[in-house]
Amino acid sequence: MKITKLLSLGLVAGLLLATSAVQADVKNFKVVINAYDTTIPELNIEGVTVKDIRAFNVLNEPETIAVHKGAKVKIVVENKSPISEGFAIDEYGIQEVIKAGETKTISLVADKAGAFTIWCQLHPKNIHLPGTLNVIE
Repeated sequence: MKITKLLSLGLVAGLLLATSAVQADVKNFKVVINAYDTTIPELNIEGVTVKDIRAFNVLNEPETIAVHKGAKVKIVVENKSPISEGFAIDEYGIQEVIKAGETKTISLVADKAGAFTIWCQLHPKNIHLPGTLNVIE
């Protein structure tokens, strides 16, 4: 009876370890797309006055994701911008549209080494501050 219990306990422990080892192979990240809208009513620089300046920048937070080559990657992207935003990594064929307030999960296998730009394919590049996916050998 004791041997059966010990074998059963060992089998359960082994299954739990095997399951956690499989889950550990996936690298999980959360990226939040935030929009920063700043209005400056008046600015005077070197005798030149500019009025009603509006700056609108979108930033992926965090800006950089780093993984080792061959890793399975899961990125949960939450869009806190008031409009739809894009999430693209050209070299991996990723081009997602994420509506305002929406969250999407993007999965990939990091099978190419290098530094790859994460950007919004929906808007001009000067509005967004790009992020980077760094895949290390």
